[in-house]
Amino acid sequence: MAVIVNSIGNLGWVANFQTNQSFHPFKIEEGEGEGEIDSKKAEIETSRKEYAEFIQSSNSIYQGATPTQLVNKQTNSINIVAGIYYNLGTVNGKPLNGTPLASGGFNSNFSPKIWKVPGSSIVTPEQETALKMRQSYSLPERQEANELVAVFMSLSRLAEGKKSVDSMNDDAMFMQHFPKFAKGIGLDLSQPFTINGKSFTYSQETLQMIATED
Repeated sequence: MAVIVNSIGNLGWVANFQTNQSFHPFKIEEGEGEGEIDSKKAEIETSRKEYAEFIQSSNSIYQGATPTQLVNKQTNSINIVAGIYYNLGTVNGKPLNGTPLASGGFNSNFSPKIWKVPGSSIVTPEQETALKMRQSYSLPERQEANELVAVFMSLSRLAEGKKSVDSMNDDAMFMQHFPKFAKGIGLDLSQPFTINGKSFTYSQETLQMIATED
């Protein structure tokens, strides 16, 4: 059975449906007596989830939604949640906003992702908008935005346990841009800080994790 993905012309409708930046994943339910979820059904549901997430993140960009501040300055803490539209500071005085996607990657206002409808050669208004938005920034600006997004994604993987502190310290790109990223989002590196509940310090250009008592 062919699965047809609709065009992204209903951005506003989806945004109204998914209010307050919340993202509710599609549930895959097993039928009675089924020991395994049919792989094709799982593939379809995954595609639907990724599509809905893409529309939500794109709608935030196109409509100029107010982003969530990444840092709680009172507690000097960061809480990263997929599907939330964040501000990651500025590039050449221009706000860098975007959404970490549960399906992977980051959808930024500097380089909005373009959804290509499978099997279709029709260019949608949303695709044209994404391209014009991308072209409104210079190449150096997009490069700097990509560097800051890369720092953010490294911190996200660190919080998830997918990257170690040692690997972060060995990452020349991360170490070069982390202080600038921290300053841009208002994270005080002179004090201990937390990322998704895990505590860290940054001293003498070295990132360290603070052991917590059981």
